[in-house]
Amino acid sequence: LIAESKMSGGEAGRLGNIMTNPEGEFVGLPAPATAPGPATPVMTPHGGQRRPNLLQRPCMYLACFVKSLPVLFITGIVLWSYYAYVVALLFYAMVENPAEQIFCGIVYHYFFIMFFWSYGMTIFTPPGRVPDSWHLTGHASAALSAAKSEEEWKETLASVGNKMGCTTKQRSVQGAIRYCEKCSCIKPDRAHHCSVCEKCILKMDHHCPWVNNCVGFGNYKFFMLFLCYALLYCIFIAATSARYFVRFWSDSLSIGAAKYHIIFVFLVSILFTISIFSLFWYHVYLVTQNRSTLEQFRAPVFEDQATDKDGWSLGALNNFKEVFGLNPLLWPFPVSTSVGDGISFPHRRAKQFTNYHSIVNSDNRAVETPTRTLVNPIISGAGTVSASQTIHSHQSSVQQSGNISALSGTVSPLSATEVVLDTNGHTKTVSVHHPTTANSTTHTAPPSEIIIQ
Repeated sequence: LIAESKMSGGEAGRLGNIMTNPEGEFVGLPAPATAPGPATPVMTPHGGQRRPNLLQRPCMYLACFVKSLPVLFITGIVLWSYYAYVVALLFYAMVENPAEQIFCGIVYHYFFIMFFWSYGMTIFTPPGRVPDSWHLTGHASAALSAAKSEEEWKETLASVGNKMGCTTKQRSVQGAIRYCEKCSCIKPDRAHHCSVCEKCILKMDHHCPWVNNCVGFGNYKFFMLFLCYALLYCIFIAATSARYFVRFWSDSLSIGAAKYHIIFVFLVSILFTISIFSLFWYHVYLVTQNRSTLEQFRAPVFEDQATDKDGWSLGALNNFKEVFGLNPLLWPFPVSTSVGDGISFPHRRAKQFTNYHSIVNSDNRAVETPTRTLVNPIISGAGTVSASQTIHSHQSSVQQSGNISALSGTVSPLSATEVVLDTNGHTKTVSVHHPTTANSTTHTAPPSEIIIQ
């Protein structure tokens, strides 16, 4: 789409073209040369601005601090829970039961260490950035910006992508190669641009403010383990402190001010258990379906122009291995074991299962086509109208059609045809020759089904 935009101010006659690319972003086309105006920020070859000057840095530091507040909040809550559980509960409330102290202390510290390990890996592990080889050069960007129409833009981008060796199976809703104008790069499959991080993320799931980082290909396993251990951590605290929470209300145990820490740590653990429970199992479902949060809300479009929410799915077990790796002994630990490079993925629609192990037995069933009634009128050269009725079926239908003369009203003998439905719902009528029988009768289609095309 081409639109004209006038420059603001008193200058007249300065017009520039703006074109929306297939991703819905605005692409500025070269405008006529004009007198020098205000200086614009100098851009790097990959679309980002250069390092800010001394006047801009305080604002950036303040913004970074504000973004870190959720992480500081979670860290503070967990550190306080450590004092409440270890000091108040283990050392004071459980002093009469040493066996319980030892057992709860060992299990608690395991969950505590695994939680903080997973949480730290989720925060500090890069989610995955688009390689430099996928970024357009200045010459390629200029050629793309010079496109005069959307079709020319698509063809230019496809040509540039082929020369760069950027192979993708996913397309935009308009059928073009996915391109990020902000990063000036071709998006690999399942990659998306994060407006908070201001860069494209490989297999982006979402931007999580509680970890102050994007969740993507590089740290999705760590994020899953973070949710898992956070849930187990809260459940364990609530389960082991519930008995003492009840005893405090009956005044059967008095340990001074420490009881208030136990009361609050029990209530806080219950609240966090409720909030984390649904989020964790939602992401477990996404892992088994091999979808990201973005793909759950918008199914990916592939190169055959088909939208398939299960296009990346390889079966529940293989989907799980893609995230957690092939070695089951390393699944519980926040170490990098994910399979693949974050750029290319096995493609169920194209039956390409060469990237990962143990996926040759994946079920690859064809998309079912719903039943429907088809009426296929045909006008022959003799002026007859052929009206047909179709028997319902899933993949194919058999028709009984009779030829009705438009002049004499005579009905010709019945002929059999087969209507084949492809996966997109399109029909194709094929004649089927059957020997006639003596018991065959004529059939006249209802007038409402005779349609002249």
